[in-house]
Amino acid sequence: MKNKFVLFFLVLLFFLSAISFSYAQTAQDGKKAVVFILNRVAIDDFLNVNLKNINKMIENGTYGLMTVNADGGRSLESVFMTLGTGTRAVGSNGASLNFNTWETYNHELASTIYERNTGKIPSEGQILNLDIAQIIRNNSKRNHIIRPGLLGDKFKDSGLNVAVFGNEDTDVDYKRYAPLIGMNYRGIVPYGDVSYMTNKRDQLMPYGLSTDYDTMYKEYLNIKDNVALTIFDLGDTARANDYQNSGLDKINKENKEKALRNADEFIGKILRSDSGNTLFMIVTPLPPSQKMGQNDFLAPVVMYGNGIAKGKLITSDTTKRMGVVTNTDLLPTILTYFGLDVPAFVTGHNLYSSDVNGDLMKLENLEKQLTFNYTYRPYFLKTYVMLQIFILILSLVILLFFKEYSTLVKPFLLLIPIMPISFLLLPLFDYTNIVNSVLGIVVVSAVFTLVTYKLAKKSSFRYFLIAAFTAAILMLDMLTGYNLLKNSFLSYDVIAGARFYGIGNEYMGIFIGAVLCFPLLSFETFRNIDKRYLIFANILIYIIVLYFIASPSLGTNVGGGIAAFAAFSVASMYLFGKKLNIKNILFVGGSIVVLLFLLFYVDSLRPVSEQTHIGQTFNLVKNNGIYPLIQIFARKISMNLKLFKYSVWSRALVTLVLVLFVLFYKPVGALKKILNERKFVYISFLSTVVGSIFALVFNDSGVVAAATTMVYAVPMLIDIIIDENKFIKE
Repeated sequence: MKNKFVLFFLVLLFFLSAISFSYAQTAQDGKKAVVFILNRVAIDDFLNVNLKNINKMIENGTYGLMTVNADGGRSLESVFMTLGTGTRAVGSNGASLNFNTWETYNHELASTIYERNTGKIPSEGQILNLDIAQIIRNNSKRNHIIRPGLLGDKFKDSGLNVAVFGNEDTDVDYKRYAPLIGMNYRGIVPYGDVSYMTNKRDQLMPYGLSTDYDTMYKEYLNIKDNVALTIFDLGDTARANDYQNSGLDKINKENKEKALRNADEFIGKILRSDSGNTLFMIVTPLPPSQKMGQNDFLAPVVMYGNGIAKGKLITSDTTKRMGVVTNTDLLPTILTYFGLDVPAFVTGHNLYSSDVNGDLMKLENLEKQLTFNYTYRPYFLKTYVMLQIFILILSLVILLFFKEYSTLVKPFLLLIPIMPISFLLLPLFDYTNIVNSVLGIVVVSAVFTLVTYKLAKKSSFRYFLIAAFTAAILMLDMLTGYNLLKNSFLSYDVIAGARFYGIGNEYMGIFIGAVLCFPLLSFETFRNIDKRYLIFANILIYIIVLYFIASPSLGTNVGGGIAAFAAFSVASMYLFGKKLNIKNILFVGGSIVVLLFLLFYVDSLRPVSEQTHIGQTFNLVKNNGIYPLIQIFARKISMNLKLFKYSVWSRALVTLVLVLFVLFYKPVGALKKILNERKFVYISFLSTVVGSIFALVFNDSGVVAAATTMVYAVPMLIDIIIDENKFIKE
């Protein structure tokens, strides 16, 4: 009964932790929005070129960095599709083939080609995507819901109009991507001009072309009163970027600066024509090619005008970070601004002003830091994993064949659980260069190893100290804004964009492994304390850590919550003298199902702008049936298979399992004796294995979580076996 009461209490606490209240939003009439596509520019361009109108928007608006990920890679067609769908999308080879009805393509009228491809007769004045059929097909094959033309459909259904002006054409290629943002499902934008008429001949500009801002401005004035959303593609910056291989560096710089100044002048004219009820945005779909070649995949975004706070960093509930948002946030921002519903399958959230004052220089430094993390993170992680594998195999070989030297490997075994502390604490120092980072990790790891080894004589107490310190630092960081987790090499990566907040799978596994280690080792460390108090302390720690991992307001890691719940339940059962049997396994499994339902349901009650992916998933299934859930599971399985095949973490997991397998048989009787005689070491080991299995099954990158969960149990067992050398048979 006791263990059932504990499990019920865990579920109840989990339910209570997620509760919040929702509120309704109402639409407001008379609003307008203008989006300036300023492609292939960077934050330092705003710093280095005198752009008075853009600077006005920055100083009196909100701004920041935007990730530029898409489902089809960082190609122009896929990134523009992502901007218009609110979730990672793909384009097609012909996605840029957008034409006004009266234009010709391959000597045929665009309207004729469109009718032949779709069976629909377009109306005069529309902009037509000639490859909409392939775009729809490509997106239907992805493993999540993507609705091409979502923004255009939402506006059409609400009686609002969209217009698109401008292009990024060269003298040989049609590069008309902006309509991908504003088109509807049929590939139509009702108003605008993306034809060659929006360009003019300019022999000294890239490709002999420049944007005809006078023509675009006149056309805009003619339709602005009938259009709610206008999208301008200010194509000169894109052409300057694409032409850079042909021009000298000096010429390329002059071309870009001229393109920026001309765009800034046009933006000023549009700003001056505003009646005061317009939201203005500058959006950069992709940064300059040179930046992308340096692994900098962050682009500037600016909001200004109606309802926007002055001089603040931008944020969204997608990232929950100051100054960093995603390209999936554009669509929900526009829909929310006009009071339109955001579908559950949209992964982005509304952009808004944070309470942090903006600073372009600091934002540029943040960009450099995030780029540094993205560039060097794989190298640091690979080094750590390979070192871990080497230490485990070396320890096993010495233990089996040179056991008289086995005590020499004990400090190296401690490095396996200590290095995650070094990675976690590194952001406290200046680590944005490779030398400082390497020195920082080496020094911190060496100091912690030396102090722990000297401070504690017993092996179990060393691991108790390391695990307790790691768990305490993680909890403190989660309570104080994730300043360490957001910047650690061993945590998630903002530019890659898999996770932006909460606890990632690397440290989730480490957190669970630590909490399955130090509370149970407390029974060996504090032998004079009444076991009832220690049991109570263990259960309390499990409840608190479960809350930290799974709560939408903290860890926001559903897979981690499942793994933690399963592992903590097994540990709790054994603490109360129970065993794993069919009845108890079914009870734990049923409790997990109830826990998941409550967590998903309660988070879904929160406002859409505040929901995590937990609540969004619930609404997705509620609105679209079971198929999205199947897609999610398929995506998780696909990701784990990919990671197992290519990720270095799979090598770590295989090594950990292999070492455990060998230890069960060699040295003969050693591991069996330890597990039989040291009850709490056995509970720690068994619950860690359970947690690792559940982490593997229920996470996108389960291979990573499963491997990090075991960084305490396996080295600790080897360490204890070394201490028990006198019992090992020859």
